[in-house]
Amino acid sequence: MSNKDKWTPKRICAILVIAFLIMIYLGTLIAAIFMPETGGRLFAICLFATVIVPIVAYIYIWIYTQATGKRTIASVPEIPGESEARKAKEERESLKDSVSEIPSETSEDTAKEDSVRS
Repeated sequence: MSNKDKWTPKRICAILVIAFLIMIYLGTLIAAIFMPETGGRLFAICLFATVIVPIVAYIYIWIYTQATGKRTIASVPEIPGESEARKAKEERESLKDSVSEIPSETSEDTAKEDSVRS
């Protein structure tokens, strides 16, 4: 199966948004022709949906990205070399954590050992 034939959630969401907007446009047009008194209000609803529906679809795709870990159009673009820098930073932090877990001698401990030796 080629990449063009895949039905991904992104593609399904895009098709649903397009179909919904076309239905709203056609419904507004038909209502404006047959019921002119409600045409203005329906047109305002249509404009509102034209802006809000794609935003909601984008948020859905972003949530899908966060839930599955897959990259989609809503993913933040990765900067070249960022993943290597992130891994190096995580390694430094893990080394720092492991070093901080090693008990260090305090001056009191050293003083006690010196007094025991003498």
